[in-house]
Amino acid sequence: MITLVEFFCGMGGVSEAIRQFNSAHPLRRICVERAIEIDRDCGAVYQHNFGAVDCRSIDSMDLSEVATTRSEQAWWLSPPCQPYCRRGRGAPGQDRRCDAIRAITHYLSHGDRVPSVVLLENVPEFATSEDAADLVSTLHRRGYATWSGNLCPTQFGIPNLRRRHYLIARRGTAEISPPMPPPMPPPVPSTWLFTIASILDANSEFAAELLVKTSTVDAYRGAMDLIDPHDELARAACFGSGYGKSLIRSGSYVQQGGRVRHFSPVEVARLLGFSSRYVFPDRIPMRRRWKMLGNSVSVPVVKTVLEAAFDVAAPRHCTR
Repeated sequence: MITLVEFFCGMGGVSEAIRQFNSAHPLRRICVERAIEIDRDCGAVYQHNFGAVDCRSIDSMDLSEVATTRSEQAWWLSPPCQPYCRRGRGAPGQDRRCDAIRAITHYLSHGDRVPSVVLLENVPEFATSEDAADLVSTLHRRGYATWSGNLCPTQFGIPNLRRRHYLIARRGTAEISPPMPPPMPPPVPSTWLFTIASILDANSEFAAELLVKTSTVDAYRGAMDLIDPHDELARAACFGSGYGKSLIRSGSYVQQGGRVRHFSPVEVARLLGFSSRYVFPDRIPMRRRWKMLGNSVSVPVVKTVLEAAFDVAAPRHCTR
């Protein structure tokens, strides 16, 4: 049994990937022994789907309490991306949101008990930051082999742009096989494993709160990413945490019957690979759901990263 500590667990994207991993690989199961998240709304959503979450700041924790002597303990790290991304402050050196990843790096450098596997996901810009350099050099010094690179769901046949940087570090290993997209089931009718139309909700088409005003569309049409759901080759842009608040460069819009609307949170979750078992508590408003999804992960990509980290072969055929 592999145990995993999920730092920065958010709404539970990694735990959803683990649930799907365990379903595909019942003899090589992963158990989340601890989930940590400072945002209480995210914690409530996580708990609604997966169980207890530790709501506190990571940089204030004694990380020796988290580390164990078990032979296979993994740490998953998804630190806040805003300090590193182009739309953020662009100054991580002065951003307190980076304190947590620095505290983890410090512990990995000096701690007596360290995990056998360390995994990280962030925006591509993180890879060139001082925080990334400090973390990787620490891992190498402590005897970890590493693989790092950028992966996008489109490489896996998923019609959604979401390019992210991933790091796999494994102690006492000479080489780590890079995560590879699963083989497509033949015959492949198009570029994607599923179409945008297949994840749309009929009820969402008529939801007034999702509609974008015609005057707004006329003013920003050239800058909006509009999707025709009848186009089998269509792909959605990356949905960011500003979707529903920022009109452009935060995600795509559905163009149906002469009207333009937002993707619903359920539809965005489907694009990210969440199963129908995953649900939001009723009290979480739509805008907060969009923000949580924008800060989450592509579940199929994370599942593949987990398979590479633990040397588990992906199933022969990938189905949604």
